[in-house]
Amino acid sequence: MPPRDGHTPMLCSKVRWMPVYRLQTAIAADTTFPRDYLVMTPHFDDGAIGTDPQNLCDDLAAAINTWTGGGREVKVTAYNAQSPAPSFPLGEKILNQGLSPSASLPREIACCLSFFAGRNLPRQRGRLYVPAFLSGAVNSVRPSAAVRDYVAQLVPIFTGLGGNDVDWSVYSRVDNVARSVTNWWVDDEWDVVRSRGLRPTTRTSGTTSEA
Repeated sequence: MPPRDGHTPMLCSKVRWMPVYRLQTAIAADTTFPRDYLVMTPHFDDGAIGTDPQNLCDDLAAAINTWTGGGREVKVTAYNAQSPAPSFPLGEKILNQGLSPSASLPREIACCLSFFAGRNLPRQRGRLYVPAFLSGAVNSVRPSAAVRDYVAQLVPIFTGLGGNDVDWSVYSRVDNVARSVTNWWVDDEWDVVRSRGLRPTTRTSGTTSEA
């Protein structure tokens, strides 16, 4: 299937068109409410060789469980990234169901794994926001080398998933093209994902002297 604009983009990286799997990776912390999962969503392209998405879920869940140190729920759900909504799961794996120990830092703080395919341009790049507390980070102005190294451990997990026939990819819905990731980095700046914050349970309030 060609890109929608009718033009094939010039790339240095390998380009494939189908199928592309979105592996929604949810990690539990603080509560068991689905709303409070910490979610990362890498994409993978199997080059139309018929890889079973359930196998990808099984393998990624096991790898993420090891990477997090175990002891908390990890749920990986596979979707066809090219399907129009509603897109139904093609596979799912849950480990440590119901376990959601508390985060040691605010859940909104993240360290980014940034990457691109061939060239660092729009539609050819992506980011995954890795919760800072998973790395054992402490309160600091910048992510330490140890934190950056921990986030970088995701790279061999993603590149090794599914063997040689499956590629960790940047998927552009506009182009309907999956481009295999060629470059990545983790910098020393924290990012904030506001949607990961917990719902308030109480408040301190008062009135002013003008009330």
